Amino acid sequence: MFQAAKDATVYAAIENPIDGITPNFSIFGTEFTEWWQKLFAAAWAIGLLVAIFFLLQGVVTMANAGDNPHDYAQGRGRAIKAVIGLVLVAAFAILVGAILSVAS
Repeated sequence: MFQAAKDATVYAAIENPIDGITPNFSIFGTEFTEWWQKLFAAAWAIGLLVAIFFLLQGVVTMANAGDNPHDYAQGRGRAIKAVIGLVLVAAFAILVGAILSVAS
């Protein structure tokens, strides 16, 4: 049988190779920076529009439910999920900033 020594301690000998390195998008020039910022802003706007579309879809499902509680509950669930998604997409910059400030 194999027995480990009682006083054997293992230490990590590898240091973090990216400790202290921060992202810098300006290295590719101002044209690239402007391009990716415009592209990101467009994608963010599309995300907001999609979240609003699903919110409206949930509200319309609730409105058309009539006396059917199952349809109403289904529309309400969709609307609640869409509101949560809309809030998260709208607050995306704040969320990313908070994560980066905690991580640094």
